[in-house]
Amino acid sequence: MLLVTLGLMGHAFFVPISIAGMQIALAVAAAGVLLDWGTRSRLRRAPYTRHGTPLDWPILAFVLIAIASDLFSSEGAPPLISATLWRSVIGFFVVFHGVRLLPREAPLNLVLCACSGLTLSAVVGLLQYRTGIDLVYLLHLRSQPALVDAPGVPDRFGAMGFFTSRLTFGHNATVLSTFLLGTLAAGAVPRRRVWIVAGAAVLGLAAVAVTFDRAAYLGVGAAVAVVALFSASRVRTALLPALGVMVLLAALHGGIRDRFTSSFSAGSNSDRVFIWSTATQIIRDHPLTGVGFANYPKVGSRYYDRLDPSFGMRTWAHNLELSTLAEMGPLGLLALLWLFGAAAAALVRRRSSLAVGGLAALVALFVIGQAHDVIYDTKVMYALWLVLGLSLAASPEPPPATPG
Repeated sequence: MLLVTLGLMGHAFFVPISIAGMQIALAVAAAGVLLDWGTRSRLRRAPYTRHGTPLDWPILAFVLIAIASDLFSSEGAPPLISATLWRSVIGFFVVFHGVRLLPREAPLNLVLCACSGLTLSAVVGLLQYRTGIDLVYLLHLRSQPALVDAPGVPDRFGAMGFFTSRLTFGHNATVLSTFLLGTLAAGAVPRRRVWIVAGAAVLGLAAVAVTFDRAAYLGVGAAVAVVALFSASRVRTALLPALGVMVLLAALHGGIRDRFTSSFSAGSNSDRVFIWSTATQIIRDHPLTGVGFANYPKVGSRYYDRLDPSFGMRTWAHNLELSTLAEMGPLGLLALLWLFGAAAAALVRRRSSLAVGGLAALVALFVIGQAHDVIYDTKVMYALWLVLGLSLAASPEPPPATPG
């Protein structure tokens, strides 16, 4: 129990801060879960839960198809570290089964740990916007400072927190911040702790704003719509005006306003249109089996060399569905949609007070995935698996008492 508790607390804290920290803490929690299961088996006690998670089959299908697509790809398999970019999903199982071993109040304690990590990373990100400071470099944990100019804002810098990419930081913080918003809206936070969760969510959203990540802006908007739809009316009355004030403040910032409006400009997105058209050519040439999971950058370079050798953005298709279809074929795309759909359905059915937050975060990331390759960014996916594990493992709320 102690290993599980400390491991999950460390994992929740480090998810917005350090990939190494979050993985080490997750390994500690996993060891605790395995030890508990081994003890129960030796003592012939029934396991804590006889059933798996709501995502067992869709996750298994996606991973098996990803592996098979590499084994049978005519392009060969990518390096092992790329071929196993799905490995962050292990975090979901460790969090889910770990929480099931802990007391009922454990999920809220883990939420507070995530609040601490998000607050710290958001404060660093906000300082970066003004000063360009790289705290990791100053602590001699990075050989070179990581800086990027803020798009459209002279003498300012895009927030990156402790990461090396403003997009990774923005997507990670979006998942956690929208999860916290939904958790607040569901009334899952005791009154004496509301200020902690609300403060972390506000700081997280402020830091997302100065990443100038357009997809994150749209993801937050979609998450707010989910929160408004599934929260109680009295909560909406208090929460939505507060969010409206934040939107107004962001709109008054010229750089943020211009960056958001450029999301709907064809000229500002011509590079993505070119990337998407290239992806459709790859899909047309490999319609059934795809090019193999994580092989897109290698194969795509040949297409870019032929179409525009000077084009520099040679990663994936910048679209969740196009990348999956190009790499894993129709079966892979069906598995991916099954995974997201099963997660959404499970959260809607779940009577856990964290489910609204989990659904908001899931929708936010799916929207971001329409313009970015989030599934290959483990720092972002660990955040998603954390909130899904918490949301689906938390005990259902007891039904209201009936009189007499």
